[in-house]
Amino acid sequence: IEDVPCGNICGLVGVDQFLVKTGTLTTFEQAHNMKQMKFSVSPVVRVAVEPKDPQQLPKLVEGMKRLAKSDPMVLCVSSESGEHIIAGAGELHLEICLKDLEEDHAGIPLKKSD
Repeated sequence: IEDVPCGNICGLVGVDQFLVKTGTLTTFEQAHNMKQMKFSVSPVVRVAVEPKDPQQLPKLVEGMKRLAKSDPMVLCVSSESGEHIIAGAGELHLEICLKDLEEDHAGIPLKKSD
């Protein structure tokens, strides 16, 4: 693809190592960065997760990073005590995030706190 005009969506491979959640990519020198979207809700429902097999902890940590990049509303935190917290904007959002983490991003079975 030679170029993508403004207002169009294009998928790029490999930029995730440079962009955390959002960004503006352009070759136009006078371009303005698009502002990060502001949301009127915040992640308030939390759950602690851990891999069912403790040896798969690195996969969980990497999966949490991927989940955080893919969803602007999710909050993924690894605390000093070793607890891994996923926070969503509601019960349904959290449920979807946990499913995505387990099936797509980490690809491992998880134990979730109640």
